[in-house]
Amino acid sequence: MRPEHVLIVCLGGVFCLTPLAAYLYTIARITRRDHPTVVSGAWDFAGVVLGLSGFIVFGGALVLSVLQSNVRYATRGNLEAFRDAWQREGHVWIVVSVSYLVVVLGVIVLTLLSRRRSLVVYNVEPAAFEATVAEVLEQVGRPAERRGNLWSSGGPLFEVDRFVGGQTVTLRWVSDDVRLFQEVERLLREALRTVYPDDNVASRWLMAAAGGLGFWSACCLGLLLVYIFSSR
Repeated sequence: MRPEHVLIVCLGGVFCLTPLAAYLYTIARITRRDHPTVVSGAWDFAGVVLGLSGFIVFGGALVLSVLQSNVRYATRGNLEAFRDAWQREGHVWIVVSVSYLVVVLGVIVLTLLSRRRSLVVYNVEPAAFEATVAEVLEQVGRPAERRGNLWSSGGPLFEVDRFVGGQTVTLRWVSDDVRLFQEVERLLREALRTVYPDDNVASRWLMAAAGGLGFWSACCLGLLLVYIFSSR
């Protein structure tokens, strides 16, 4: 393996694995709490984006690096030919990088907007969550009936997605009644404070994954430092 390839791998390990390890560690800590934790769907997705930020940024840089390498190969390393190629192809690289940035930001913004009226509840058993949300709906005078994942009360209210293994529940509000959603969210946060979940096995897996990724990130950082000092 060439030194420049080792450098790319080390940079990718540091910039990609470090944010992901930090994200998994944070989720692992959340799933170890004594009570369920309610997170806005938008903030939950923002955490995912931060965790994958290294892949997003480094992936874009890698695309440009591949394009540049192809041009260098085509010009066979001749500096003047490379400069001519940059003058001819430079605008293409700029368009590609800007397009990538626009697409990524567009997807992120649209997803954040679509998750404004959703809640992610960590460290809760789905059955306990459904019983709690049913009590909350009774409290606000909107008893609901359930058909699969859809809960309705005079019309569709919300959908509930369950991740039993991870003891995580996602509530997606589909009704246009924003005030009802805000009231349900407030009461649900209060009611879940009295819920005591069982031990969440997923927290140990998340912590192990965070530790493993953190270890490899540290190894990549060490190799990167060795490469930098040995190149002087």
